[in-house]
Amino acid sequence: MSEPAPERIAVTFSMTADDYARYFEVMNRKYSRGFVLLCCLTAFGAIPLALSFRWLELRLSGHAPVAEIVGLFSLVAFLLGIVTMIGTNLVAQKDATKRSLAMTLNAFEFKTATFNTSEIVVTGQISQSMWRWAAVSRFTIERGLFMIWIGPISVVIPSRSFASDEAREIAAAFIRARLAEAKSTAAGTAAQRPPA
Repeated sequence: MSEPAPERIAVTFSMTADDYARYFEVMNRKYSRGFVLLCCLTAFGAIPLALSFRWLELRLSGHAPVAEIVGLFSLVAFLLGIVTMIGTNLVAQKDATKRSLAMTLNAFEFKTATFNTSEIVVTGQISQSMWRWAAVSRFTIERGLFMIWIGPISVVIPSRSFASDEAREIAAAFIRARLAEAKSTAAGTAAQRPPA
């Protein structure tokens, strides 16, 4: 006979520098896809642009060697621009991570996350945050972190904070069940509304 599901789960945790690094890696990966696409479009766009500069120079000057040099230089210039964009993006991401961590009060303090049937409460020494399950958009486990997404941010709990693998699985099942209930309730409420 299986044990009944718990009504409340509490876990005490603290974030390390490595946890924050993994969290920011996940966050940056979300935004990096657009940047990678931009770099690819720029790289593939550089080739036809360099060929058009080469053709234009050939038409204007009539000297094939000069046109070849113009085409080659414009291609190299675009590729150097892409390398510069990538380097600048990496430096900006590292700087944003450092600033974000520096602005977080008591970033390394112990906190307690409490999950019950109606809400999530995260309590620290100088702070307390609370969210209803309806505010949670999704739940993921990435890079050894429990990530409970509330819009673009997430409540982050290192997986190592749970007493055992079984405790971690029970917590994950509890969170998924609460999210399913919240979605079901939201769908029921939307169906009961009279048409406008």
